[in-house]
Amino acid sequence: MPNTETLAWLRELVGDLPIEPMGEGANRLYGVGDLVLRVFHDSERLAADPWYRPEQEARTLRLLADTPVPAPELIAARLEGPAPALLTTRVPGTPEPPAEPAVLLRHAAELLATIHAVDPGDAGSAQYAPYYDPAVDGARTVPTWTTRPHVWRRMLDAPAEEPPYAAPGFIHRDFHAEQLLWVGERIGGVVDWTTGCVGPRGIDLARIRLNLALSHGVAVAEEFLPAYAKASGRTDDHHPYWDLLDAGDALLDWPEPKTREELVEWQRFEAWVGRAVRTLPRG
Repeated sequence: MPNTETLAWLRELVGDLPIEPMGEGANRLYGVGDLVLRVFHDSERLAADPWYRPEQEARTLRLLADTPVPAPELIAARLEGPAPALLTTRVPGTPEPPAEPAVLLRHAAELLATIHAVDPGDAGSAQYAPYYDPAVDGARTVPTWTTRPHVWRRMLDAPAEEPPYAAPGFIHRDFHAEQLLWVGERIGGVVDWTTGCVGPRGIDLARIRLNLALSHGVAVAEEFLPAYAKASGRTDDHHPYWDLLDAGDALLDWPEPKTREELVEWQRFEAWVGRAVRTLPRG
């Protein structure tokens, strides 16, 4: 259950509605009638992680309130004290995607185009930066278990290079299939906006395509770009530099594969990185 202070704050807002635990990850989630309480319970992350900021999510949800993006609506925010919390509406749907990848690609691309059309306004106070911070995470190293060290050396060199020009825009920053809630074959909502910021749209393209490559294979992931171009009218947001930068972020927490399923996922990850390395402009 939420702590005493959060519970008292919640009761002032909604009365004695029953509170139903919904799960725990980066946040503890509770259903409160038609609302959702998100409690930021990890004190270490609150102190150290710049992308685990409830105030930034609150700011982003306010920004999205008057847009077509199907994000939760912010009802109230408790940002002071331990375990800060947000109370939002509950968006419809379940995380189970449609069985047909083409349906997922089309609707996710249309939604991402809608997100990228948002005027960032005050969200400009948060600017994109890679998750990897050399001061915190140390030097990047090639995974000891890889059979393709040359691919990883090239990937790890990419962040030190001059990035390609990218007109900044509003991005989700962690846009992938597991952030989407589905009602049949349509998207009912998109969640987890702590990372909403201004940055290169190519990072959103990189993150969802990596996710698709891991879950459906590289061929399906490649189909996302034409779907996005059709939905957005934009063809200049993608560059393999962003794919490699995002892959470097993903590598931070990647454990050595121990099971057959983990090995298959790792091989798909390597295939994805290898494809990005091969498509980097020469010179």
